[in-house]
Amino acid sequence: MEIKEIKIRFGDSFQIPLNDSHRFLLLYGGAGSGKSEFAARKLILRCIGERNHRFLILRKVRSRIWESVVEVVLNILDENELPYDFNRSLRVLSFFGNDLIFDGLDDPDKIKSIKGITGVWMEEATEFTKDDFNQINIRMRGRSPSYKQIMFSFNPDEAKAPWIKEMFFEGKEDGYSGEGSSERSYLHHSTIEDNPIVEEREEYRGILNEIDDPVFEKIYKRGHWGLWKGVIYDYPVFEKYPSDFDDVIYGLDFGYNNPTALIRLGIKDQVIYLYQDLYERKLTNSDLISKMEVIIGKQDRKKVIYADPAEPDRIEEIYNAGFNVRGAEKGQGSVNAGIVAVKKFKIVSREENQDLNDEFRSYKWKEDKNGNPMDEPVKFKDHGLDGVRYAIFSHFKRLEKKGFFMWSDSPAY
Repeated sequence: MEIKEIKIRFGDSFQIPLNDSHRFLLLYGGAGSGKSEFAARKLILRCIGERNHRFLILRKVRSRIWESVVEVVLNILDENELPYDFNRSLRVLSFFGNDLIFDGLDDPDKIKSIKGITGVWMEEATEFTKDDFNQINIRMRGRSPSYKQIMFSFNPDEAKAPWIKEMFFEGKEDGYSGEGSSERSYLHHSTIEDNPIVEEREEYRGILNEIDDPVFEKIYKRGHWGLWKGVIYDYPVFEKYPSDFDDVIYGLDFGYNNPTALIRLGIKDQVIYLYQDLYERKLTNSDLISKMEVIIGKQDRKKVIYADPAEPDRIEEIYNAGFNVRGAEKGQGSVNAGIVAVKKFKIVSREENQDLNDEFRSYKWKEDKNGNPMDEPVKFKDHGLDGVRYAIFSHFKRLEKKGFFMWSDSPAY
């Protein structure tokens, strides 16, 4: 099958990186720019035109590879009716004499055992450390008929990965950058305006236009390096979870273009343990209820779910479906009061809560045009944390009203 028959769309700005053969190709820019979809399409086109590749496609945490990468690749192959064999248990996709291996760095020793790598794609590259990169880079060695390349795709968030900026961007602009005395990398910048898919472009543009913080606007809308400050929460600790809890509650934040987040909170000895049970976009209320019926077993249907009170119709529909859901406490000052309440607890998370953990890293106070922090959080990438805040603030406010727990007068631990 000739490449010209394949229905794979590229924005005009991606034509140069499509044919780029440098050792390192850095696809950076704003949210929704199409850089990740481009990386998938480039690998597919290379597999059509070349043979005997073993492409390694990585997220830092293996469990996230499915939601952000595997589905993108499979959709492109299916819509073009391209034949392939996918071993789901091994996460190896084979077609046209090539293998795409989907994995994570949960177990770096496993990566060391993968031989004959001819290319790598590091999706959300700011999740990786410099040591991770060095290990990946040395895996890709030896001769091969075609060029070997490591692709990075990421938003240029300096707080998460200063090593990428230092290694590839210092003193450089878009285009070629040097490493040592040789030019081995190519930098490609993109924004939402470079996304060739009209529906996605319009959808993301609406989300990005809601950002009212200059640093986040710089990173996620304009796609340039930014260093934010004023993080609100301490990063949660990672500890062993107990086998049972004194109480279990849920926090629910509604979304559609933005993700819907359902967070389970296990309370034990005034420590709160978090489970990211759901974090997914494009869910109607019927979709959400169907997923909740699987996530929350019948024995737990009486557990209280504190939901975004701005959606009373959705809350009523979920309640009528048999869930003990109620609107969270909300009123003037409730956001900041909720933040204060969350801070009173020791919060424990786990590696699997990746979206929620990402939010903890970047949930920050809004800055004015002079970079001064304001007494208001940035309303962006906060969906899981809104659910956590709804649950903690509302639950203990409710207990306080009953005289059981006066958390507002003293720290919880």
